[in-house]
Amino acid sequence: MYNLSTLLSKISLQTEFSSWFIPLCLLVGAGYAVLLYTKNSPWSKSVNRLLAGLRFALISIMCFLILGPLLNQIEFFEEKPIVVLAVDDSASLPDGYDSTQFIEVRNQVATMADRLEDADLDVRIRGIESYYDNASDIQFDQQATNLHGILKGVRQDFEQQNLVGTILLSDGIHNYGSSPQFLTLNYPVFSVGVGDTIPARDLSIKRINYNKVVYQGNQFPLVVDIYNNGYVDENVSVEVRKRGALVSSQNLSLKGDQEVNSLEFILDAETIGVEAYNIVIVPKEGESSTVNNTRRAFIETVDSKQKILIAAASPHPDVKALKSLIESKEGTEVQIYLDGITEDTPDGPFDLLIMHQLPGVTDLPPWLNSWLDKTNTWFITGTGSLNTMNQTNPVISYQSFGQSDLVGGNLNPNFELFSIDETLLSRGRDYPPIRAPYGQFTLKNNANIFLYQKIGNVQTNRPLLSIYNGDERKSAVLSGSGIWKWKLQESGLYETPELFNELFGKLIQYLATKDDKRNFRVSTTEESYFESEPVEFNTEVYNELFEKVYDYNIDLKVTNSENETVEYNYVNTPTENYQLNGLTPGVYRYTASTSLAGNREVASGSFAVQKLALEDIDLTANFQLLRNISNNSEGQFFPFSQADQAVDAIEALNPKPLARSNERLNPIIHNPWILLLLLVLLSVEWFTRKYHGSY
Repeated sequence: MYNLSTLLSKISLQTEFSSWFIPLCLLVGAGYAVLLYTKNSPWSKSVNRLLAGLRFALISIMCFLILGPLLNQIEFFEEKPIVVLAVDDSASLPDGYDSTQFIEVRNQVATMADRLEDADLDVRIRGIESYYDNASDIQFDQQATNLHGILKGVRQDFEQQNLVGTILLSDGIHNYGSSPQFLTLNYPVFSVGVGDTIPARDLSIKRINYNKVVYQGNQFPLVVDIYNNGYVDENVSVEVRKRGALVSSQNLSLKGDQEVNSLEFILDAETIGVEAYNIVIVPKEGESSTVNNTRRAFIETVDSKQKILIAAASPHPDVKALKSLIESKEGTEVQIYLDGITEDTPDGPFDLLIMHQLPGVTDLPPWLNSWLDKTNTWFITGTGSLNTMNQTNPVISYQSFGQSDLVGGNLNPNFELFSIDETLLSRGRDYPPIRAPYGQFTLKNNANIFLYQKIGNVQTNRPLLSIYNGDERKSAVLSGSGIWKWKLQESGLYETPELFNELFGKLIQYLATKDDKRNFRVSTTEESYFESEPVEFNTEVYNELFEKVYDYNIDLKVTNSENETVEYNYVNTPTENYQLNGLTPGVYRYTASTSLAGNREVASGSFAVQKLALEDIDLTANFQLLRNISNNSEGQFFPFSQADQAVDAIEALNPKPLARSNERLNPIIHNPWILLLLLVLLSVEWFTRKYHGSY
């Protein structure tokens, strides 16, 4: 709100219609009064004139209101000069002082606010996230410092207002958001540096690098970056703990002062779900702070990798091209079976069978036949005999004439099962043609066409690659073979075969992924949240026709790592996910249930809540950043011992109030006094007539 000093108000009256209608209103009021009060009456002439006047006023005012009169009020006022006292209220400020010294910082903030108010300035106190009414309300508990956000927020909040400048009190430790020193500001920043710029003797975990998702039964790396100041050539012990138990520990000889040393742990992925790993530097004597000696990694362990089998009639470049594509994808495992060559039976079961020119004229091994009936499949036909292929695949049937065409591929623009990056499609024009069987075709089961055949530059309606998503399994058919040529050509022209990887990588991912056919599903939108973020639960309920339904009561139980369970209840809606706020850092497991068609359906999972502890990493003040901010905004930097000079610098700008005006246009009919006036006129006239013996 502004501190306003009203100087002058100008009021004028206007109507929605021409002002020439006002005399007509008076004429109607006078005519009504004459018509009503010119006949003989039981009261005196003076009373009759009074009653006529009341009726004239009443009717004239009512007619005038029909014209839509508006009251135009222009109010002139002074707007005080505004000064923002921006305080870095992050946790790193009190961590740089002992409790007694930090009281002086708090007192200085309050003193600066009082001095600015005494100078007749409008003072606004702002923290990293919000504004404060009083300096005593500042908590200094923010876990990240975004100086760019503070300064940009001030610029936006006081745009086109009488903003004189900003006093920024900070330690200059900026650890979140864009760099503030190159931000263009329309006001000067007078920064006050607090904290110690001399690095204290300390060890801290700068960062930890790891894969957020790992596969059960595998090993995974976890790399710890340790920042060292003051412990050169000393040994430090680093531990990894899970649920309080020691998982692994290593010793590291620290090299280089004020440098980062890295240490790698190889850990085992055991339990499915989200697990918290505590990485701890065993404290050394003389450390200035041990808060930054501990970090947490939240890692989700999922079920085993997807297993894909490529079964081929003979060695072929297509097999090698697809094998290298599958192996490049994390979380997939591929095996090769060559009919008549591979002696050992592949170790199944598999999530996808890629059948390259199989089945042919000879029978398949019994184990492969049995998997075809229960596994997702992709058939690459080649141009040989297709009779057995037609009987086996659920996608397409060919009546081959023993001939073949050289064809290219065109993406079906109406294909919707998954999307392809349109910026890569132009590469397909350079693809060489491949061999496809020539003949008549019939699509089975309403299959989707992914790629059409293109002969030269002419697109046909003949399918090159078709996909069927059945109730039990998914299947695809590539009519032909030779896609290795596409990969080779694209690699030669563009170095990397991005379109090839996009087309067939997404196809394989789609076919190998099992559809979730459950009627009740509950999952969190993320595997890990910061403690300031709400945990969102995405709830899906389906009826017997597998249509989404809503307004079901959901019972939710959330259990923390201490086995303490809290129960919640909510109703699923089509517009919003259910949210939980205020959870403390840790690993949580949840179980959700609902009644559906007389049955109790259950879904479960896990998630993690972690602390955004950016303020614990670095406690060394950065005054150079504050100097750069002030210099770029035509302000000035002051050390904390000269904080009062920042207020003097604001006063030296000789800020003046601005004269402003505020225009308001209000319909008179909205004024309650008008209704009261009409009621008084009617009441006085009625009472006078009744008092003198008439109605």
